[in-house]
Amino acid sequence: MLKKDKEYIAVALSEEVFKLAQVKVSAKPVLVDCIKRDIRQVSEEELPQTVLTACGNINIRKYKTLFVVPPHVVTTKNIEIPSLDPAEIKSIIDLQAGRHTPYAREEILVGYVTIGIFQRNYTKVLLVIVNREVIKKQLNVLQTAGLRVEKVLFAPEGIAGFYAQILGIKEEEIPVGIIDLAYSHTNFIIEFNRTVATYRHITSGMTHLIKEGPAAQEKIVSEILKSVEAYQSEDIHKMPETYYLTSDDAKVKDLQPILQEKLKANVKIMPYLDHIEASQPTLLKIVSEFNDDSFLNTIAAAATIDKVQVDLTPDEIKVQKSIEEKGKQVVTAGLFTIVFLLLICGIFLTKVYFRSLYLNQLKEEYVQKRTNVLALERLDKKTRIIKDYLNSRMVSLEILRELYNHIPDEIYVQNIAVEENGTIDLQGISESTSRIFEFNKALEDSKLFKGVKTKSTTAKKDRGKDVSAFEIVFKLESAKDEPVEEEEAAAPKEAEKKDEKK
Repeated sequence: MLKKDKEYIAVALSEEVFKLAQVKVSAKPVLVDCIKRDIRQVSEEELPQTVLTACGNINIRKYKTLFVVPPHVVTTKNIEIPSLDPAEIKSIIDLQAGRHTPYAREEILVGYVTIGIFQRNYTKVLLVIVNREVIKKQLNVLQTAGLRVEKVLFAPEGIAGFYAQILGIKEEEIPVGIIDLAYSHTNFIIEFNRTVATYRHITSGMTHLIKEGPAAQEKIVSEILKSVEAYQSEDIHKMPETYYLTSDDAKVKDLQPILQEKLKANVKIMPYLDHIEASQPTLLKIVSEFNDDSFLNTIAAAATIDKVQVDLTPDEIKVQKSIEEKGKQVVTAGLFTIVFLLLICGIFLTKVYFRSLYLNQLKEEYVQKRTNVLALERLDKKTRIIKDYLNSRMVSLEILRELYNHIPDEIYVQNIAVEENGTIDLQGISESTSRIFEFNKALEDSKLFKGVKTKSTTAKKDRGKDVSAFEIVFKLESAKDEPVEEEEAAAPKEAEKKDEKK
């Protein structure tokens, strides 16, 4: 639905004039600008350019356009529908609309205004019918000129709603009449339930009053009386007690006493310009340049856009707008998707950036510490090497000290070999063999050595004496034991089995 807080361009196009009102819709309508051009001498080919030139000072692409149907192309009919259901009423009207016009159903556009309920089961409506080709032709002119038409409106409905609003009329009150004299015609409207209850187009207007004087005056009065009689004969509702003239022009004021006498009702002058806001230059333009016409149809159409029931926009244009709207929605959804993806990527890249920044900061903070750690590791390695070297030297001294404590005086050592795996090979000479076995037993009892074995003993002469050369092999207690090979381990087991058999 269209919103109230927007500006609209309401246009009216007939064979004689093009009118435009730029209206800002609020609590009280604001007339921003108005334009009128005489197009009687303009050809159909030149008409779009003429319209575009007339709108030269207005950014027409910025605003939505409302097109007001020319009153002389509209056929209206008051009918009663035997239903209260809106969907059913619409269906019945679609079926019966062709009966009220000489055109085929596909050649017309139909709208209707719900007036009220009659005898509980009937709904009174005002049927509005226009020729489809006429409307399409006028819309093509406006579209070619660059005006994007949002809705096609029935002017009397807007006028009735506008005056119901400014008069503060409530529903089910007595109807009021509205008489609006335009350039070449007069709109006769009876308002009821804050909408149009009946309408009649009178083919005499302000230009006729100016040119023809009393003759035109008499014709307008006569046509108004016929319209009232037609309303009364159709028994649409109660007769109005008050009629309002929408202009305070001198020619219109002359009609007031005559109409009051003929209609036998109150006839008041209530200019529509008194109930809108406009700048002084705009009001001066209407009063001086456009005093032979009325902009009420365009202003009222914009002011009541959110309340109108009739929309005579052709279906193909509605479908085209629907497709365009869906296209815009698809584009909007695509843009939002792209923005969302970019946002996600931005968040991800931001996280990566800040984490990289934090990592670089940590690297800068710990680069010196890492240098110090590496230096400490090198120093520790050197310390361990020196410690191992010193420990190895201490082991040799310990071995020598332990051997010195256990070697008797009768034995002297010729050679000591210490291997990396902790094996010690001791070679020496003893004056007697018994001393060798005593020495072997002493080494076995030592806490520093293990696995003491006498590898060999040999008798020999040394310095003219009979002595025994020996070789003892043993290990340091701290040395690792070598794994026993399978054959060596299996031999004792087989010996045990042989013993068991015996």
